[in-house]
Order: sequence, then structure tokens, then C-alpha cells
Amino acid sequence: MEKLFNTLLDLPKTVNDKLPKNSFNQMMASSESSIKTWTGSAFKIGALVVCIVTLISVIRNGMDTMNSASGMGQVSAIICLLILIYATFPIAQVIRSAGDSLSSSKSGTVDFIFRDFVTENIKALGHVTALVALFGAFCSTVAWILNSNGMSMNVDLYSGAAYAYALPLEATATFLEMVRLDYVGGIISDFFSWDLTGSDATGYTIDGLVAVGWEYAQVILILAKLYLALAIYHWVYGIVSTLAKWITSPSLPFKTS
Repeated sequence: MEKLFNTLLDLPKTVNDKLPKNSFNQMMASSESSIKTWTGSAFKIGALVVCIVTLISVIRNGMDTMNSASGMGQVSAIICLLILIYATFPIAQVIRSAGDSLSSSKSGTVDFIFRDFVTENIKALGHVTALVALFGAFCSTVAWILNSNGMSMNVDLYSGAAYAYALPLEATATFLEMVRLDYVGGIISDFFSWDLTGSDATGYTIDGLVAVGWEYAQVILILAKLYLALAIYHWVYGIVSTLAKWITSPSLPFKTS
């Protein structure tokens, strides 16, 4: 009777072992260790999708611009189209590089999710935003030289960058408020809301040249915001990580003789 009962209890395992091509249990058992590989693969797929979608958008926008322009405007549109097609591949590579970095991470699961994943996303978005701004500045330079309207990628990454920077900024603002340094938090917040773009760099004029110069300066500002946000996040994460370790093993920093 006991043997029959044990056989009945083992029935699910027995049937499961005999199922053809059944590797699902092994896949689930190794899922935690595979999260880095899966994340890296997702970024690589995302890079390919971004590349294809951006190429389609750039070519479509370029053809529309060429059809509606004439003379030097068409020359400007052709040059800008080639510049933006070129730009598509470095931009996609930024995303793929983030995936490669995540898939090769040696961190534990907690550090991978809350440190590596977050910082790589912030870094990738910042670098993509800077590249879009840089190649947009190249197109504005062409438009200024040829006294025509330029082209740019139809993407608004500034709001996305602001969203990515929100976590370290909010954490820093809260900490500075606790230590009565609100004015420092205000300075940091004003810096991250600073935008150097405003007027269009069109027309072979001094004002157009100044506008082109501000577009190149905007690239430097984007990178400055990025690296400051990364430094702040690493600092905040270090404090939280140290506090969490101290809670699990509390001790006072006193030496005993």
C-alpha cells in the first residue's frame, strides 16, 4: 500500500521526465542566472529595431524635404539625409553596447538590477541624446552654410533624459533638504533644466551662426548632465548599499583596546 502511494506521488515527476524535449524545468531553474543574458539580448534586439525604424523615418523625412525644396535647399536636404543615415548606426551601437555591458556584468542580482541596469539605461539615453544633438548640429551647419532649411531626427529625447535623471535628482534633493542645503539642490535642479537651444540656425547670418554654435554647446551640456547624474546616482546608491549592509550587521565605529 505504501509503495503504491509513493508511486502515485511520483507520477507527475515520472511523466515529466518522459516528456519529449522537455527542458522547461531546467530553463526555469537557471532563469535567475540567465537574467543578464536575457537583458543583453533584449538590448541587442532593441538596437536593431531602433536602427530600422530610424532609417525608415530619416529616409521618409528626407524624401519629403527634397520634394518640397528647390535649388540649394535640395542640396542641403541630400547632404543632411546622408549625415542622418550615417548617424543611425552609431546611435544603434550605443544601445547594443549597453546590452553587451549588461550581459557581461559580474554583479549579483540586486546590484545588477538597481545599479548596473539603471546606470546603463541612464548612460545609453544620455549618449543617444548627445549623438542626436551632435548630428543635428552638423545638419544645422550645412543649412547655415547653404542658406537653407536643414533636417533633424524627429525624436524628442530631452523629456526622456529628464525622466531618466529624475531618480538621482529626487534622491539628492531629499537628502539635501534633510541636511538643510536646499539651495544646493535648487542649483542642481536649475542646471538640469538648462537648455541652450532656442532659435533655429537658418539663414546665412550672424544670428544663424550663433544659433549653430549654441547647438554644439548643447551637446557638451547634455554630456555634462549625463555624467553628473551618473555620479549622483553612484553616490546615492553607495549610501543606500552601505546602510543596507549595516542594518544586516549593525556595529558602531569604535575601536576597543
